[in-house]
Amino acid sequence: MRAETKLLTDHKPYADKYFLRANEILKAKGLNPWVNMQVFVRKGPGKAAGIDEAVDYILNHSNLEEVGGRIYGKREGQDYVGKETQMNIIVPIQEIVELETGYLGVIARAVTKTNGGGNLDFAAIGKQMREVVALVGSRPVLYFGARHWHYEEDKALARLAFENGIREVATDNGAKDFGKWGVGTIPHSLENIFAWKYGVDRAIVESTKAFDRVIPENIPRVALIDYANREITDSLATARELNGNLAAVRVDTCGENLAEGGVIGDRKYWQGNGVTVEGVYALRRALNENGFENVGIYLSSGFSNPEKVRAFNEGERRYGIKLYDGIGAGFLDGVRCATADVVAVGNCADEVDFYTGDGVSPKSIIHKVGRPPRPNNGLDLLVGSAA
Repeated sequence: MRAETKLLTDHKPYADKYFLRANEILKAKGLNPWVNMQVFVRKGPGKAAGIDEAVDYILNHSNLEEVGGRIYGKREGQDYVGKETQMNIIVPIQEIVELETGYLGVIARAVTKTNGGGNLDFAAIGKQMREVVALVGSRPVLYFGARHWHYEEDKALARLAFENGIREVATDNGAKDFGKWGVGTIPHSLENIFAWKYGVDRAIVESTKAFDRVIPENIPRVALIDYANREITDSLATARELNGNLAAVRVDTCGENLAEGGVIGDRKYWQGNGVTVEGVYALRRALNENGFENVGIYLSSGFSNPEKVRAFNEGERRYGIKLYDGIGAGFLDGVRCATADVVAVGNCADEVDFYTGDGVSPKSIIHKVGRPPRPNNGLDLLVGSAA
């Protein structure tokens, strides 16, 4: 039985801007392969929730059914464990890329409330925002939390962000009341398609070049450089090929990976996996030593935590060098956030569907490093038909 969803007439104002720009690039380049979008909730165990509403959202804003797409998913109320795959969405990329903010937010609110959470504490979130803004100083803080909660509250959360010193938000809906537009550049999902087209080693360079050629010149060129876990190598390669047009790189290394240039160790925020002081310091030095002192560094992944920001500020004092030029953060740390990753790319549905025929061939398994496919035979086919 489907959830009773308050459907939007237009999803675009509620979408993170970089998903809209990604689709603009895909259309301009004529790229529309089939993908397998894998969805999981990191925090667990618990009961699955929000799947029906997420499916409704996808069907209302795409042609998934008309083109023969499929959605596999858990049933409402089924048990799940953290990181277990809860949905696989099989569809051409142009049908789904703009919808990620919406369906992830739907799941996040539902699964949070189903598993003991309540409404958001706006006072606590605002306090956290103010603290991070104060620590960052004159550098910009961007609010990237739209996908972490239901779109019905996007405008209120964006207002909270602006009122507490945050410079920009990711959705047009959130930015509108303040005379702004949503901001954002390149998502991993776009890089995944360029990895399919040009190879993993060229994914970041080619997607950033495409951004540079398609998106208006007044939008800063900011490369997302952790897709292949070659943060330094790909930053330098992209800076060289953009020939002066690269404004900055964004480091978003996931917790599964040790960043290139990072240090193995257990000093929190400084060493180990994810975005760390030592890893970013190595990147900043490499950029400077290769003549790219003017290429900035933006940080995301965990920076709604003031302690992490303090660690980077301490790193700047210790090393006598500016490590970052701004941060992006979600600020909804108590939520059971949902995450989506492209884990396979091919020319038809069967080429990217792990649950039909012989499964997915190795050549079609293309994903961000650290986020491989995790097929879940406990999922039901909720939409479409499989051979």
